[in-house]
Amino acid sequence: MQFWPVVLLAGLIAIGFAIWLARDVLGRDRGTKAMQEVAALIFEGAMAFLNRQYRTIAMLAVVAAIIIGLLIGVLAGSPEQGIKTAVGFLVGAFCSGLAGFIGMYIAVQANLRTAAAAQRSLRDAIVVSLRGGAVSGFLVVALSLLGVLGIYTAFGGFNLTGDPATSGPALVPFQIVGFGFGASFVALFAQLGGGIYTKAADVGADLVGKVEAGIPEDDPRNAAVIADLVGDNVGDCAGRGADLFESTAAENIGAMILGVALYVVTNNTAWVFFPLVVRSVGIIASIVGIMAVSVGDVTDPQRKLDQGYWAMTVVAAIGIIGTVMIMLQGNYWFALSGLVGLLTSVAFVYITQYYTAGGWRPVQELARASRTGPATNIISGMAVGLESTGVTAIIIAIALGLSYFFGTQAGQLTPALTQGGVNPGLFGTAVATMGMLTTVAYVLSMDTFGPITDNAGGIAEFSQAPPEVRHITDVLDGVGNTTKALTKGYAVGSAALAAFLLFSAYLDEVKVRENVTGFPVDLSKVQVFLGGFLGLMLIFFFSS
Repeated sequence: MQFWPVVLLAGLIAIGFAIWLARDVLGRDRGTKAMQEVAALIFEGAMAFLNRQYRTIAMLAVVAAIIIGLLIGVLAGSPEQGIKTAVGFLVGAFCSGLAGFIGMYIAVQANLRTAAAAQRSLRDAIVVSLRGGAVSGFLVVALSLLGVLGIYTAFGGFNLTGDPATSGPALVPFQIVGFGFGASFVALFAQLGGGIYTKAADVGADLVGKVEAGIPEDDPRNAAVIADLVGDNVGDCAGRGADLFESTAAENIGAMILGVALYVVTNNTAWVFFPLVVRSVGIIASIVGIMAVSVGDVTDPQRKLDQGYWAMTVVAAIGIIGTVMIMLQGNYWFALSGLVGLLTSVAFVYITQYYTAGGWRPVQELARASRTGPATNIISGMAVGLESTGVTAIIIAIALGLSYFFGTQAGQLTPALTQGGVNPGLFGTAVATMGMLTTVAYVLSMDTFGPITDNAGGIAEFSQAPPEVRHITDVLDGVGNTTKALTKGYAVGSAALAAFLLFSAYLDEVKVRENVTGFPVDLSKVQVFLGGFLGLMLIFFFSS
């Protein structure tokens, strides 16, 4: 049975839905003339930053692609492999950049429409801002999905002639890793450039306004506020979009590579294509979630977003179970692995809300600590942040452990999966990762919702809108801060799972090349320990 039409159709549906959302947002009321003037300044600044950043990234990407292609061509002794990797690198970089650029363009248009919608009702404002954010979310998933499918097809992934071990589905997943490299390259620069600009503009505006002049936030007398509002977009919209594009691409490819071993022993291409089909299920589920937010009145924006998330989760769970039963020989253990990943993303939502929403202990304690000055605020804030990592790490560990166990149980249910030393437990972790990332389009929509509502508040303040308008944008801005924090945690968690998949896929490739059944990584070896030690150090050094 051919599954590629499902993937192609889902990708096209996602692009079509993003276009419909963009047309809906751009067709909305643009507010007063004063609002339009402020929004024009934000748009001009955002586009200037994006044009400069992407021109620089494009030049560096071409140079990097040439170097990578030459290195792999020489080291692998195959010029063809070097060319394929370089082409994949450029395609991945282009798709990531395109998704980020279009998503941010719509976001800086949606902020004006959100401010205008706040003049009418809270419901209109939340619908406009979420739909504006969803454009970025769906483009990221669609271009990642279609990019991998296109490269897979171009490199001969559907060539099934000869022995399974030497056919297209067994070889091509290893050849498309350049796509993930390109996505990572753009994500690195987008997050660095956007993140540094965001914080510099934010702190600069606060220093000039609150500290030196003693004027409120987003006050029209502070020209630096425009740079601050631009920074919210380039950091939380373009930067986070590139980050999650990289995660989805890496996990698609890593899971496909892990599926190669199962394809070879079963001669069933479903094991290789399964990650892409599950991603397609996530697209449909996310569309249901976005549309669910548009139904009914809104009294609590956070609860409304949660309702959409739960609607999406239910559809995704049904889709994962159905996909496993159809594609993976009805092995329900893999369905349980997928549900573990899906529940992990739900856990991330509520962990983030607990640590960042005002109705819970951590934020309330932090507010009380702030009464005695900035020192106790900083100390308490650091303590809360450090505490939150413990819960998140435990959740990731439980998810990996359970999904691995379910994968090994799947091997016992279907003994053919364990032929030739194949470990189905690793594929169980891949299924869990796919389950977690079925929600990525909706989560990224909520992330971009944050800077859109923040900008809408700035536009309302700058244009001296009535107090009731500013009240609505303030409520949405508070929710947006929580959703932005959610996406940061979600991105880190998905990156951790992606790293595990890629590391496992790398070891699989080493075992094939060295013709060994196992390849232990021994921490008692000095070179392994030093590599890990220096890798940990780089995180702190880079963050400094």
